[in-house]
Amino acid sequence: MCRDASGGPTIEFALVAPAVIALLLAILHIALIYLAQEGLETAVEASSRLILTGSAQTLQLGSGTGAYTGMKAADFKTAVCSGISGKDSSGAAVTYPASLPPFLTCNRLYVNVQVVPATCTTPTITTPNFTYTNGALTSTGTGYGQSNCAGTTNTNGGISGTQKSLVIVQLIYLWPTVSAPLGLNFVNQANGNRMLVATSVVTVEGYLCATGVTSC
Repeated sequence: MCRDASGGPTIEFALVAPAVIALLLAILHIALIYLAQEGLETAVEASSRLILTGSAQTLQLGSGTGAYTGMKAADFKTAVCSGISGKDSSGAAVTYPASLPPFLTCNRLYVNVQVVPATCTTPTITTPNFTYTNGALTSTGTGYGQSNCAGTTNTNGGISGTQKSLVIVQLIYLWPTVSAPLGLNFVNQANGNRMLVATSVVTVEGYLCATGVTSC
């Protein structure tokens, strides 16, 4: 008895297509996540050098009565995102370029800088705890201050870290992603985001105090 088998390939494709599409989407999303993670790792390595070399601590910003020495919290994030200009410890004009890749946006970036006390022999690096209320981000647990050795105590003050201090620098980024078919899920934060964290631990080198500053 003759039978028409011309529709066999179509049926077979319909059976395997969901799995193939899910696999392709998973590969695409993983590739983008790795790209973002590598960009963030590059940014934290470059930006932490500002603290490592004392540039963040001695950069002179502002003018006139509003002049001050040492990057504040907002200044350091500006340096990461778009670069920053000022005067170095000798009073010469200097510009530090942005370290954040152009495919990462500043409004999704959070910065955590902690100085480890000299009395802390076993410092702990923890991921900041992002808190959401009704889908809105209400607390990040990030800031600028001194570590309490068992975690972090954020004061949101200026960039500190005197010579020979151990400083932990974290860049946290909320990367927009989606849940893929067949149970593949790369979301670990609210609103379809995945938290990416890049960490750099540096020991501040010896550096010259800024002009007019007697102790640093």
